[in-house]
Amino acid sequence: MYTVLVYLILLTRVQSFPFDQFLHDQSDSVLNFLKEQSRQVEHALTSSYDRAVQVKNSFDSYVEEQRNKINTEINSCIENVKDRGRQIADSFTYLPTEEADAKLQNPDVTLTVPARVARNGYRCETHTVVSNGYLLNLHRIPHSKNDRKISPKTILLQHGIFASSADWIMNGPGKALAYVLADAGYDVWMSNIRGNRYSKEHAWLKTNTKSYWNFSWHDVALHDIPNIIDYIMKLKGEGTKITYIGHSMGTTILFAMLTLRPEYNNILTAGYALAPVIFMSDFKSPIKSLASVGKNVAHMEMLYGSHEFLPKNSMFGEIVSSCNVDYIDDKICKNFIFQLCGENEKQYNETLLPVFLSHYGAGTSWKTVLHFAQEILARNKFQQFDFGPSNNQRMYGSDQPPEYDLSKITLPIHLYWARNDLLSSEKDVKMLLDKLPSTTEAYLVPDPKFNHLDYLWAIDASTLINSQMLSSLQSTFEDHL
Repeated sequence: MYTVLVYLILLTRVQSFPFDQFLHDQSDSVLNFLKEQSRQVEHALTSSYDRAVQVKNSFDSYVEEQRNKINTEINSCIENVKDRGRQIADSFTYLPTEEADAKLQNPDVTLTVPARVARNGYRCETHTVVSNGYLLNLHRIPHSKNDRKISPKTILLQHGIFASSADWIMNGPGKALAYVLADAGYDVWMSNIRGNRYSKEHAWLKTNTKSYWNFSWHDVALHDIPNIIDYIMKLKGEGTKITYIGHSMGTTILFAMLTLRPEYNNILTAGYALAPVIFMSDFKSPIKSLASVGKNVAHMEMLYGSHEFLPKNSMFGEIVSSCNVDYIDDKICKNFIFQLCGENEKQYNETLLPVFLSHYGAGTSWKTVLHFAQEILARNKFQQFDFGPSNNQRMYGSDQPPEYDLSKITLPIHLYWARNDLLSSEKDVKMLLDKLPSTTEAYLVPDPKFNHLDYLWAIDASTLINSQMLSSLQSTFEDHL
């Protein structure tokens, strides 16, 4: 009974309980609880992220600090090694002695022309002229050692066959023509023929191709020297006076140019021909006996060979180079030169032989050599390249190549010749003199033994050649002021 009464009382209370209000109140509490839990979770996550960032930053800072410390230690180690190296080097540098074989016995053997000129205390410039794609390098000594003024009086020096601008400085200051002219106040330009060691490059042709080596001195006369003269005139401007001085093949080029491009008779002030090689009827060098054979060899080389005449890596090039070696008796080389060019023991400078041989054989084409062989066989003719009857017809409209018309030459010419020159004989020089204007002057070198190469390296070059030439040049330029 008691249990029933309790149940009835509880039922009555439940029925009277505000259940909806209770649920509403509990719902707010639950929401608030959930929000609080969410906030606490978010706070915990944020705190964890911030802590993680702090840990990462601390780690990065530690790594950077250690890296800087390591770099500092490495750099310090490197500097210590460098300092030690410098100390060791200095200790050797200032020793009173040096290695026995450390010095070059003759630096002129290995130095280039600009380096040799600079070594002798002169300023040297290199100018490049593009002619038919060939990049021709000119070496210029614009003034003397002591006078920086550049004169309008300009000299263009053209070397001979197998040679380079080195010809004009080989004999050293006081004797070599380039230095003598610079000291006298002239602006000196030394050209280098296409294909030699200083003018080997081409704008589009490879140097080991037939197309590259398809030229003779005719092409140099027709294109290269006129382009060089034009370049100098344009660079120096109005009032520039240019005198041309050539040696051996350099004279051949001059006379061919004055006939092919007669306008340059009025542009140049004068032409000086040292050992002129124009007519070759009385050619006394043993080379003459090789002309007919050489002609055939040249044809074969032009068709099937290297196209370059006896490059440094050829057998002949090796023989020439061997003359610089002690175990080869230099007398053999000296006598070989005397046989080809004329003997002159008195003017022979033995110390210059290695220098000469190191720069000789600078490079040229078989076609150039063949053109000279044709001149020897033609005897009394100064003519263009002989391509053979059928090709001559196509090239010239005649079976025979045309002769260069020397009557077109009006430029004042000065001929320098020597009785013992086996490549430029008295007979051939006088034959040339007869075909030039009456104003042409001829100077016989006052040494009966003077030979073809003595113009470049004679011991007494100053008294035999230079003094007379300076006097003549002074008169030449005075006439054009």
